[in-house]
Amino acid sequence: MDSVTQTIVNYIEQTDVSNREDLLSVARIAFLDYLASLAPAEDEQAVMDLARFIGADQNITVNQDRSTNQKKTANQDTSTNQDKTSNVDGHDSYLTVRRADKALYYGFASHYLDFDDAQANLAGHFSTVLYSALLAVLEPTDRWHDFLRAYIIGAELEGIIGSLINPAHRTQGWHSTGTVGVIGAAAAIGALRGLHGESLAQLLSLAATQSAGMFFQSGTDGKPLHAGLAARNGVWAYELLQYTSLQTSTKPFDPERGWFKTIGNITVTSNDIISRWLAPGQLIDPGLWMKVHPYCSAAICGAEAAETVAHSIYTTSSSYVSKHYNVSPDAEEQGKRRLCATLVSSLWDDIDRVTVHFPLGADAALRYTAPTTGREGQFSIEYIVYQVLAYGAVQDELFKIDTIDQSVRDYMSRIERVYDLPKVSQTERITKVTVTLKNGETFTETVNNPKGSPNNPLTLEDIRIKLGLTLKADQIDRIMEAFTHTNEVEPFLQTLRKEGVLHV
Repeated sequence: MDSVTQTIVNYIEQTDVSNREDLLSVARIAFLDYLASLAPAEDEQAVMDLARFIGADQNITVNQDRSTNQKKTANQDTSTNQDKTSNVDGHDSYLTVRRADKALYYGFASHYLDFDDAQANLAGHFSTVLYSALLAVLEPTDRWHDFLRAYIIGAELEGIIGSLINPAHRTQGWHSTGTVGVIGAAAAIGALRGLHGESLAQLLSLAATQSAGMFFQSGTDGKPLHAGLAARNGVWAYELLQYTSLQTSTKPFDPERGWFKTIGNITVTSNDIISRWLAPGQLIDPGLWMKVHPYCSAAICGAEAAETVAHSIYTTSSSYVSKHYNVSPDAEEQGKRRLCATLVSSLWDDIDRVTVHFPLGADAALRYTAPTTGREGQFSIEYIVYQVLAYGAVQDELFKIDTIDQSVRDYMSRIERVYDLPKVSQTERITKVTVTLKNGETFTETVNNPKGSPNNPLTLEDIRIKLGLTLKADQIDRIMEAFTHTNEVEPFLQTLRKEGVLHV
């Protein structure tokens, strides 16, 4: 075993987070946010197609009327205790779906709407991969503390790796959710299942050799597939190790020809890991970006700035006071409007131009300046700012349309990007939006700590609102009650299944 691999193995074995309530609290919120990102995607056609592909549709019937929010297995009503059936690989599970395929499904679904959290060092998404892989290998006797510890270890390793290989990894076209995610998934599984020594090294090796994912897939179903494949391959690595006699290298991070050298063309030493491990922790610094709308996190600051500008124009512009439609930035009003794709009043007939200001390179993930589909629009600041100025708030349903109208694309052509803002710390992003009206009036706003950022994080109440896009209030109450008052994983999972979540 090389020294870098040995160091990582030691940390997976020995890391104790019992006294790190700061990390544990973020991990708990991240798991609820993961569920809130997963649930609304399960009725999407591509997600249902994947369920059918892995055979999950033989075991579940999803009521398409979300108002009932009830899901059943073919063998057992979810209002009673779930029957366990044997997997094709011989292991007991909730459904007759291989654990690796279950991880694939959960990873794909939880990242499908791009509603899940992101992290700056990784330049990607690790909760979607880690929780999907961990859920797939959970045993009924597992406890919350061990589950969350495994997640924290996987997140720590992914964030540290990201800090070492980025930004070059990202600019070369890799999608770290896939490339690094599979390593994090393996580390988390190894931590949860208590692997040691060479077994851990081989698990990491089997995962690292499956590292893949290219960023040109953003705006397509290929991007969420990276999350699913990373989770699946982490589980697959574990099962190869446990149930076959396959042997592999125990030097996956060898400085001369290991993963870092192959993927990033860099040399990493043990000290690079030691100096960063839980100092203070990747969940704390740079922390997680959580979302209230399903689009790339690189656009969060710009969207919030545009909302403030729109509100100012509607309420203070000499041309628009008479057109005030009670556009409000408060959460209640946003919640009412976010799913309503009906123009309340449009500024666009009177807008001359819009300028979105970034630090150099801060918009790299927003790769579409003239998107043609709603899916591409999730990665376009132009499309997001267009929505805010047309509707007063981002309209989630507009990310699902097949074709963006030419008239909308004409409006987006008035939006330009400039790179005149200073760089900020990894815990922050900063974006300024300037709107110039045809009458010469100019409105501008700068945002660097929007809702959902590490310095302005989502609260439990925010997560409730996000869950409310899919579930009823009484369902959320029961989920929160079970989440808060159990030390074991299985009772909580049973509650989720009864309420129509985690049905695969």
